[in-house]
Amino acid sequence: MKEKKNPQYNLEKKRIMFLQFGLIFSFMLVLTAFEYKVPFEEPKDVVLDVLDDVDMLIPITYREPEKPIEPPQVKKITLLNPTIVEDIDADPDYEPIDSFGDIEDDVQLPVENDIEEEEETPFVHAEFMPVFRPDRNKDFKAGNMDLFRTLQTSVKYPVTAQETGIQGKVYVRFVVTKTGDISDIQITRSVDPLLDNEVIRVLKNLPKFKPGMQRLKPVSVYYSAYVNFKLQ
Repeated sequence: MKEKKNPQYNLEKKRIMFLQFGLIFSFMLVLTAFEYKVPFEEPKDVVLDVLDDVDMLIPITYREPEKPIEPPQVKKITLLNPTIVEDIDADPDYEPIDSFGDIEDDVQLPVENDIEEEEETPFVHAEFMPVFRPDRNKDFKAGNMDLFRTLQTSVKYPVTAQETGIQGKVYVRFVVTKTGDISDIQITRSVDPLLDNEVIRVLKNLPKFKPGMQRLKPVSVYYSAYVNFKLQ
């Protein structure tokens, strides 16, 4: 025989009602959570006392005392006693003397050699800079690159410098004269006398430059270069 349940205790009939009550309760609980406010104390006004630090950063300066103004020194001028000249017209034998003399004898005209000596001061930068090997280089830039390659390939690394591990860049400055020759070779930054002398030796054996031009005239110009000695 099958057991029969009492319809009064059947919970399936109230299932929908319980579900509705559960949804309503959950919705109210969510609203209450959103409306809840957490109490907190308002922050007090904070005043930062930074004036002391600012005062410490301000440097203290003192005004230098003013130097007294010295009065200008005035040189005393001593007046000579005037000489009394007698009346020239009263002497019939008086002949005027030409104090200026012959113009051609006294006036010294400037010598051209002096002018040339003043113009011999080398230019640091001319309108047209000297060109190394003008037969194969058209301008200063190409000649400068050719000069750098020639110096690097022409120098011979001294054996003593290789054994002692001496290396570095030797900077040199020289003058390209208005005839294209090299003169006044100066080592501006030295590494070792062995390397310096080798650079000077190579510079003395270089061919002539095309001289620099200033106002369509050949002039002497300073020229700078360097040689890099590096051990491999």
